[in-house]
Amino acid sequence: MSSSIELYRIKKKIEEANNLLIVSHHDPDGDALGSSLGFGLFLDSIGKKTTVYNRDKCPAYLNFIDSSGLINSIENIPNDIDLILLLDLNDFERTGDDMSIYLKKTKLDIIVIDHHQNPKIKTNFSLIETNSSSTGILIYNLISSFGQPIDNLIATLLLTTIVTDTSSFRNSNTNSEALRVAAELITLGGDMQLINSSLMNDRSLNKLRLEKEILLNHEFFTDIKTSISFCTTENYTSTNTTKEESEGVANFLLNHKEVKIGVFIRQISENSWKVSMRTNGFIDLSLLANKFDGGGHKNASGFSFDGNIDNLKKLLRERILYEQQNPTT
Repeated sequence: MSSSIELYRIKKKIEEANNLLIVSHHDPDGDALGSSLGFGLFLDSIGKKTTVYNRDKCPAYLNFIDSSGLINSIENIPNDIDLILLLDLNDFERTGDDMSIYLKKTKLDIIVIDHHQNPKIKTNFSLIETNSSSTGILIYNLISSFGQPIDNLIATLLLTTIVTDTSSFRNSNTNSEALRVAAELITLGGDMQLINSSLMNDRSLNKLRLEKEILLNHEFFTDIKTSISFCTTENYTSTNTTKEESEGVANFLLNHKEVKIGVFIRQISENSWKVSMRTNGFIDLSLLANKFDGGGHKNASGFSFDGNIDNLKKLLRERILYEQQNPTT
């Protein structure tokens, strides 16, 4: 089914609903929060009752976003919800344990709007465009189909989705659509200066100390052109920082001339790790992540791993080398 037809079907479904629940993935980024909060504001403006849920609170680096309307517990979901929208995800598990159970039990229709590869949710209503730079762009197209005005707050939220998912228009997923939609959102009042100043200049000395620890844990593997670094819970504790201060490390590792793949490994608990990977078209990282039961995009993917970090790095090196030697067409 063409995307234009699917967008029309989703629009009609939303018009028929009164009380909508919007859900995005846990550990939210700028795309997850910008698209869900932005769409929630728009739906409120056209007379819908909207609840926006995420398991986790807004991370510190996105504090310029007004997330006061975000709920973090399924206990606070109204009983009269008649339609569910999942944004920036296509796997129930990405919503967190409680919400995943809620979604698997519900009899309500579920709409999925996303730009990640390998969807795992079966639904009659989905808009998945893997070539889109952000889910926020898909939300912008959907909002535009309603023919209603977009105010500056919504424009700024949707602009945030593009800026964050393209790393300020530096990643290879920056395409003509991303630039066009960004320009239109700025024309509508999207505050690029607010976004840039908040994302680029909000740095603390503690974060600088954390970055030093991460660099001390860095290794570059010449044979696979890959930079790998990690951060332990002790690193966070000793620098009085949290996981939010290590956002973007994989992109930072990638932004060096000899590096084709940047990998950042964050400790969650003892022998439990979260892996983020970035590249610019060198290999398909989504295929690599799938080998570890993860997922994402060709150029940005991740997964969780239980075990010894030395074994994790060994497995990563082997799989990256295999993907380089056996490229997909």
